[in-house]
Amino acid sequence: MTIAKFLKDKRTDAALTQLEVGQRLGFHKSQFISSLERGTSRPPIEVLKRMCEIYQIPESEMRKAYVDSAISTAERRANDEWDKNPQ
Repeated sequence: MTIAKFLKDKRTDAALTQLEVGQRLGFHKSQFISSLERGTSRPPIEVLKRMCEIYQIPESEMRKAYVDSAISTAERRANDEWDKNPQ
């Protein structure tokens, strides 16, 4: 699962809108949260830690999702690079 999907799932589990989460993080619009949930922006660690409080989840759960997503992304990129370079 990507970190983007994880964040969206946790927000909806908490019954919060993107705007509500954005405001709790100090943003005036929901665009920041939307870009995180679409995977177009990489979430800063400090924001992820604050989201743990908002979503009432342990940091260990967020950390695992973040690391798993990073590994998956790196693996996909490495495979793509390998496939683009035929002998």
